[in-house]
Order: sequence, then structure tokens, then C-alpha cells
Amino acid sequence: MLKTVITENGTVRGLAGNNTRVSVFKGIPFAAPPVGQNRWRAPQPCKNWDGILNAYDFGPISMQDQPAVGDDIYCREWHVDKDILMDEDCLYLNVWTNATSNEDKLPVLVWFFGGAFQWGYPPEMEFNGENIAKRGVVVVSVNYRLGAFGFLSHPELTNESPEAPTNFGLLDQQAGLKWVKRNISAFGGNPDNVTIMGQSAGGGSVFSHLVSKSSMGLYNKAVIMSGIMEFPYLTDKVIVPRTPKEVQENGVSFIESLGVKTIEEARKLDAKFVRDKASEYRNKNMFFFCPSVDGKFLEDIPFKLFLQGKHAHVPMISGNTFDEFKSFIIADNDDDFEKQAKEIFGDGWSEKFLSFPEVYDKKDNMYAVADSIECAVKCAFEQNSEDCYYYLFNTDIPGWDNPGTFHSVDLWFFFETLAACWRPFTGRHYDLARQMCNYLTNFVKSGNPNGNDSDGSALPVWKPYTPGTNDGMEFTSKGCIPMNRSSKFNDFIMDWYKYKNLGYKKQAFNPYLPSWEFVPDGEPYVFGDRVYVYGSHDRFGSHVFCLNDYVCWSAPVNDLGNWRYEGVIYERLDDPDNSENDGCLYAPDVTVGPDGRYYLFYALDKEAVISVAVCDQPAGKYEFYGYVRYKDGTRLGEKEGDEQQFDPGVITIGDRTYLFTGFCGQGDKSRHGAMLTILDKDMLTVIKEPRFVIPSTQYSEGTGFEGHAFFEAPSIREFDGKFYLIYSSQVMHELCYAICDEIDGEYKYGGVIISNADIGISSYKPADMPTCFGANNHGSLIEINGKRYIFWHRQTNNDWYARQGCAEPVTFNEDGSIIQAEITSCGLNGGPLRDTDTYPAYIACNLFAKDEPSMYVGGHNVPRITKEGNDNDKDESYVYNIVKNSTIGFKYFDFKGVKGVEIVTTGYGQGEFEVRTEIDGPVLGKISVNFCTAWKIRKCDCDIPDGISALYLTFTGDGSPSIKSIRFIH
Repeated sequence: MLKTVITENGTVRGLAGNNTRVSVFKGIPFAAPPVGQNRWRAPQPCKNWDGILNAYDFGPISMQDQPAVGDDIYCREWHVDKDILMDEDCLYLNVWTNATSNEDKLPVLVWFFGGAFQWGYPPEMEFNGENIAKRGVVVVSVNYRLGAFGFLSHPELTNESPEAPTNFGLLDQQAGLKWVKRNISAFGGNPDNVTIMGQSAGGGSVFSHLVSKSSMGLYNKAVIMSGIMEFPYLTDKVIVPRTPKEVQENGVSFIESLGVKTIEEARKLDAKFVRDKASEYRNKNMFFFCPSVDGKFLEDIPFKLFLQGKHAHVPMISGNTFDEFKSFIIADNDDDFEKQAKEIFGDGWSEKFLSFPEVYDKKDNMYAVADSIECAVKCAFEQNSEDCYYYLFNTDIPGWDNPGTFHSVDLWFFFETLAACWRPFTGRHYDLARQMCNYLTNFVKSGNPNGNDSDGSALPVWKPYTPGTNDGMEFTSKGCIPMNRSSKFNDFIMDWYKYKNLGYKKQAFNPYLPSWEFVPDGEPYVFGDRVYVYGSHDRFGSHVFCLNDYVCWSAPVNDLGNWRYEGVIYERLDDPDNSENDGCLYAPDVTVGPDGRYYLFYALDKEAVISVAVCDQPAGKYEFYGYVRYKDGTRLGEKEGDEQQFDPGVITIGDRTYLFTGFCGQGDKSRHGAMLTILDKDMLTVIKEPRFVIPSTQYSEGTGFEGHAFFEAPSIREFDGKFYLIYSSQVMHELCYAICDEIDGEYKYGGVIISNADIGISSYKPADMPTCFGANNHGSLIEINGKRYIFWHRQTNNDWYARQGCAEPVTFNEDGSIIQAEITSCGLNGGPLRDTDTYPAYIACNLFAKDEPSMYVGGHNVPRITKEGNDNDKDESYVYNIVKNSTIGFKYFDFKGVKGVEIVTTGYGQGEFEVRTEIDGPVLGKISVNFCTAWKIRKCDCDIPDGISALYLTFTGDGSPSIKSIRFIH
């Protein structure tokens, strides 16, 4: 084992740890003592020393209130030495290593302790790094200045050192990181594989380094334990940094409380006197000297910067204990609670908040208990382009005090130091600690916590968090259990965090549902204040259409990026003719009957009839109601001369329901076109027999429909006194419309509304050029808050059977005609996407290969949108098999000051992605990629002109890489 190491400032000698496989070096100076003129100054370079420094003992802890005074849980837990050495000269770090040579290049973990930036120190017994180091990780713990010594702000300090006016404690941590970069190889560590880790205020410190430009590049991964990033109901000034004005005013007041007038005079005061006066000032004024927005180290609130995407995109682990720092509103009664909620959230948000029944579940006078840390962590994760792993520590903690999973208790487990604790931990606790420490060290080594336990068996799989899956790992009394923990209330809190910090709603993009959901044939309706979408339900990986049960999704009319899963509304087995479950549920439609109930019209694939189910609410459980039938009881579609009933589109006017149906295969002269049948108020009985309203291909010659004859998918809507019959034409990839002044009149061809290959659009390419691989199409029109949209579907997985719903705004001319809509990525967003977010690559609206000009999916070696896992796995989709000369396009973004593009890619491909803002425009930059079996960040510098434009990535190279996400660098 290494015992003597040469650092940049001199030679240090360590000792064997309790585990003699590990060498421990304590009290290594990494900066000059921050005393005298260095008080309230950025850390200065450490002086060299002669001879050998015996690094046997921890350095002094930072100036703070004396530990071990009192009987609180933390004094019982680890603050047990009231005489521990304390001094203003405190900038020392400690190293644990089991390297045998300085050539070992072991991964490095740098630890920052917590304590509200007022208390804490590296010698705490739970921070012993031996059990991590024995697993092949070099552990470094860094001390830093606290309280008024570490975070005073004052106008004199700003004038004296404008580049480092405050946040000295964070600068101390940064100096420790820089020391690691320069010196850790001498201890057998790899300076290019560094993970920063902290808990509580240490976790907040890590979060600050993730958004501080001056710290980026000093680390490769991050672990944030209980880093309290945000609260939903209040602004905590310890967690959310104060403004420069506020901290400087308190800095001036504090210096005056010392009995001096200038910083120079204050630097001459005894450190213990300053410490005691700082504690007095803190307790009297409830003002904590903590990190603040100084415009230098921290340009803004870290959580806000992170949500804006202005952070280091590195793999992360973050989580919390089950019991810690729940947020709540204290109120005397329900009326008081509602009044406070309206004051906190304001119009719109408060109504939504109060609609959750759980906010009224109270303990004593605490309402609306929220998982504040969990929501903040997941909210941040959604803005990171690298894999992020969430954990919830939720095991039993023994002891006479019955403490629950109190703040910081998980430290014993991650460091695997339970043996130093007074609590009567038993074998299962030690097993859990071993596994948690293994997850941690696996992550430090590779950026992925998964791997083997110490006995060689595989650890339970810890999946990365994604918004659609909510995957994570729960550490319980029964061991490590993968979880999918989410709630609609937590989703609301996360959206509120985004609104509080960014001032805007969650964006909408195509596809509008999660990327693991496959609901084509969308029929959208506004019921009340929500948009509901009904459609068929494809099964990912299938080779036929519509194998799943009907589900429903909905979104608020004023928040079209916030879709909610309403659940299964109708199962395949609910139809009495499908008792053997051998029929599929094809595209349905819904209408509100004269009785105010909701009627679901649909067709089974094995029959020629229309079935009807009914429900008292838009998205409840529908029950079978009956079959559309003639007055004599014969089912429509089974009478001699009837054509097959298929793809019902319905509208109810008064006590009559108008049913449009039909399917007309190419060349089949037995199929004449789209049919209209009128039903009585019972929603089942035919009162006017079917007549043809749009001809099929075989009967369209010489009509206005020639070339755009009826194929399938009729859907009926009314706008401005005109009726629009939307349908899929004979060329399949397009949705067309016919128009009529009367619901039962003669329909005339109107035009194309949208093509899922974008054929007919010439605004950015030739009109006849397909820019994605299309196939059949089905959807309808809707008006939402005065704006009209066409809902349609796209194909994924290079087949016909995994279709996803998309939507685009449409423009109507004064004469009622419709201008064909261009397919985009921004869909329901109401405008271009921001350039500050990280975007999944599956929102690509253009996907084509120069060497494969076909517009239809299937049978080609082409790029495609796909996902891992099975149909019911909520894995996020990505763009796969990007072959040479293929292009991935995203439209549109509002670019402002973009200086580069970053993608996350993997796969066996080597070459470059050319960056353009026009399909045939100039190359603005090139992103180099090479063969890799893990997701890796690749980027390039390029100046994208300000304004609204697209992003195109064209692959020039060999092989077939994949892309997971894109992000813009400012």
C-alpha cells in the first residue's frame, strides 16, 4: 500500500487504516491558512514544506458552535467530542486509498460534509472512507469555511476582490477539487474520473458546483444526498441563496455588531470572538451566512440555473430519506388553509392545488404534506441529459428514541460505517449498508450503480429515472427494491417548481403523450376544462394493429404539455362477441348523447358491425351498451347488401346521432366509399339507412375526390356553421377533408390537412420530398381555447404497428378552407420550443435517409424511433440506426445566443453529425462520434443565428449510431 506520497507542495506520509489494505492520509493542507489578511478572501495557494509531513491526524475543524453541547439527536449520533480541535486555520483534506502504485488510476470520490453551512467537519465518525476505499475508490474529504467565515458579503469585500467577493466556503471546496486534479494521481487516483458527493448542505454545495462555470470540468459525476434544492410553499434562505443586496446589508450590520467599522479592523479580531458574535447575530436575526448569488461563483439561484439547462450534464445519483423535510402548510382550519394556498399559488395554480383531495389530509394542523426533496430532485433530473438515479431511504432505524429515517441517517449506510454507531443495528442493516455502498462505488467507477454485490451476485437493477417511468431504488428493511414512485400531486409540485423558477409552463411537443405510449387514431374532444383523447391502442413490438385495451389521456385546456393518464376505459373482453379475446379494438370515437352520457362507438376487427359502450363521465369505465342495429334488430353491417362497418366517426345534434363509417381497400369494387347512417336518440337504432358521401378510389373518377378518394378513418366536426368530414385518403399518409353546409348534405372535396410524410409542404423542402417515413394516418380536428389543431399519428420502430399521436395547429381561410399543416416537433406548444431545455431525440419530426427515398415504413435500413424493453415497460424512446446520409430534424426552436450543440449518443457508428438549421443550408458545426456501447455526450461549437429555426443533424460516417437527447450550449 502507498504510505509515502509526493504532492505538489511536499511529501506526505500516511498510516494504515483499521483495514490495513487502506492507507489514510489526514490533515493535508490544500490552501494557505485563511487567517489574518486571508480572512474573507478566496483560498490562496498553499506553501511548500520541507521534509515529510506526517499526515496522521485530521486538521482542525472550521470555526463553528462547539460540538457535543446538548442532547439533540446529532450530538447523540456523532457530534460526541466537545474538545475536538477547532481553528480558523482549517483548509485541510484527507485521503483514503488502497492503491499500490501511483499508476493505478483508481476512480476518485470527493466528499463535502453537511450542516446548514454552519456546522460539520470531515472527522465525523460516519465519514470514515475506508470501506469505500477498500472497493477500489480513492476517497477525499475536503474541509471548508462555515458561517460568517465562509459566506460573509460586504461592499468592501466586493471592491477589494470583485472576482471573488463572497462564497469563500464554496471556493474552498473548489480549491480542494483543483488540488485533486493536480495531485490525486500520486495517490493512485484518476484525475479524469472524479465524482463529487455531499449530503444536506454538502449536497447543496455539489448542486452549486454543477451550475458554477468555474467548477465545471473538475468532476465527471455527482452524488447529492438530501440536497434540499427547493421548497414548494416557502422560500428558505438557507436553501435558496439570497440576493447580493440582502447579504451585503446583513454583512454591514454584522461587522458593526463586532464593534468595528471596516473589514480591515474585523480581520484583526480574535477568531473565537468573531465566531461567538456570528452565532449571536444568527440567532437574534434568524440570518444564516450561507451561499449567495454573487454574480461570479453563482450567477443565479442554482435550482433555477439547473432548470434552464445551464449546468454540467453529468451522471447523477440523488435522493432522500423518507421522513426528512416534508413540506406542509400550517393552518387553523380548512378556510385558513385555502386562504393561504391562494396567497402562495395565485390564480390558476391554487385552483389546481386545492383540487387534490390529499391536500386536506392533515396531521394536527399541517396540511398538504409534500415530498419536497423528491420532487425537486426529479424536477432537476428531467433537465439532465445524462442518466440520473433516484433513491428513497426507507428502512427501520433502531434505538430507544424511535427516530424514523431522520435527516442524515443514511450516511451510516452509504459509507458502511454502522459499526461506529451506538444504535443496535442487526444483520439486515449491515446487508443493506453493504449493498448501498456497492451501488455508490459502482457509480463512482462507471456512472452506473448497477453491478455485483460483494458475493458476486447481481444487485437488484436500479433503473435511471425518466419522467414517464419514475424509476428509482428504495432502500428498505427488506433490502433494495426497485420502485416506480409517483403521484399526480407530486407531478403538480414539480410543475410548480418549474413555474416558480422559470415563469413558464411545461412545454408541449410531438408526440404529445409519453414516448412509451402508442395511442393512434386520435379523436380529441374538450369536455369541461380538459382535452380528452380517445384512440386505438397499439402494442409495441407487435406485428398487427390495435392489440391493447382502450385507454384515455387528458390535459388541461390551458396546459397542453401536461397530459394525464386516465387509465383503461374499455377492455377487449368487455365486448360480448369477444369472450375468447380473439378480436382487436379498432379506432373508436366518442359522442355525448341526448341524455348527457358519453357513448363510445367502436368496431372489432373480426366483425362488420359497430358496437357501443357508455359511461357517465368522459374517462370512466365504459360498459357495453349494444350494437348499432336496424329497427328489426338486424345489426348494421349484417343485412344483405350492407358494406363493412369500420372506423366509426360520430356527432350528436339534438336527439339524432350521425354515424360515419367505412373502409375501402385499393382495387376492391365491392367497397363504394364512406357511409353516413343516422341513429335515433337511443344511440343504437337506425332511422336513416347508410348512404355514400365520399367515393372510394374505384368510384372517384371524374369527381372532385379523384386522387384523394376515401380509404378509411372518417371523423366529423363542425366549425363556423360548416361540417368537416376528415378522412384518410387513398394515399394513406394524408388526412383530407370534405366540407358541407348541412350534416346530411352533399360533401365536396376540400383538400389535404396534413401528411405524416410532409408531402405537399414546400416551405422548407420540395413539396414532393418525403422527410419522414409515413404510412396510414387517422385523426381529427379540434378547437382549444380559440385555436384549432389537427390530431394525427406517426409511425415508429420502422413498422406500421407502433403508432403515436401527434398534433399541429391549423389555419382556416375566410371561406372555410384549410391550409395544409406542416409537421413539427412543437405541436401543441403554441410556438417554438425554448433553447434552454434538454430535449429527447424522439421528438424529431423529420427522419429520412438520402439513400432510401421511399416514404413508407418497413423493409428499409433506415433510422427509426424505438425504445428498449417490452410494450408495458416505460422506457424512453430514442432515435436508432442512424445510417450514412440520414437526417434527423427538429422544428422549431427560438434560438438566442446558442454557441454549441450537444447530443447524447451510443452505438456502432463512427463519423460526424453535420449541424444545420436548414435541410440544405450551410454546415454550422460538426459533432464527432465513435463506437461506444454506453450513452456518451458529444458536442461541438457552432454559432446558431438568433431567431426561430430548425435543427438538422445529418450523419456522415459508417455504422449506425443512436441519439437519445439534444441540448444547446450558450
